[in-house]
Amino acid sequence: MSVKRKSNWYIYLIAFGITIAFVVVAIFSFRWYLFPEQSESVGLTTSGDIEENFKPNSSHNFVMMTMLSDKAEDSPDLFIMYAYNAVNNEICLIPLPIGISIELNGRTLSNIYTAQGGDAVIKAVEEAIGVTCQSFVKMDRKGFIDFSTAFGNVEFNVDKTLVINDGDTVDTINAGEQLFSSDRLFGYIMKAEFDGGELNRYNYVCEILTEFINQNYRNIDSSLMDLLYNMAISDSDTDLSSEMYTSRKAALLNTIEYGNEPAVYYIPYGEYTDDGGFRISENSITSIKQRVGIQ
Repeated sequence: MSVKRKSNWYIYLIAFGITIAFVVVAIFSFRWYLFPEQSESVGLTTSGDIEENFKPNSSHNFVMMTMLSDKAEDSPDLFIMYAYNAVNNEICLIPLPIGISIELNGRTLSNIYTAQGGDAVIKAVEEAIGVTCQSFVKMDRKGFIDFSTAFGNVEFNVDKTLVINDGDTVDTINAGEQLFSSDRLFGYIMKAEFDGGELNRYNYVCEILTEFINQNYRNIDSSLMDLLYNMAISDSDTDLSSEMYTSRKAALLNTIEYGNEPAVYYIPYGEYTDDGGFRISENSITSIKQRVGIQ
């Protein structure tokens, strides 16, 4: 007498389901290789070149607050907004006086960073001048020097002899054309003894930084840009995200290819108050907003 064997169809169904699940996981895990055109940065081909039909627009604009200190544990004492206009292929450096927020909360930008961090600095700046920064980067001496070494040196015409007083080291820079290494550049913008107060210092600082960018930006390719981004997020206190970087990388490469000396600067003006603050002029606020694309 023959025995009718029970059907094990449900075992095959479970096995089939598990197989499909593994296939889905594998496709998701290796999608970068299986479907590279869907995983590249916006506007870039799989080889890292700009797509032929890519055109930068205002969505690629951004404002980033940069802050610089001597040591990692120090509060920053140099605050510069970098406003990038992708359509005009322009990056505008806008230094901010440390006391710009005193009228609002009685504290300098340095105090705010020490107490609450970079996000609070961005909020204070937004309240003071009505400009929102998408991200912040705070570097110390080491981070700045490493970053700028990868970027390049700068030749700069010093208008008069000045002294860089850097602790136990004193460096005299003679007037005339000089070559600035990354270490000397840091000393110049952070330690040099400029006459004429804070706003005059910003003129010297931004003049050399715009030269630094304009002399070196043509040397950047896709790989070096990735390296600079990774250095920025690893050697600094920052909230800069990979999404923000990848969504704007093509626009930045477009500026490198088609921009003509893209770096410029704008020095805010206003008046100093008795409590050590800085009250920025309404006309200057309007100019800053125009620079960052706020109509």
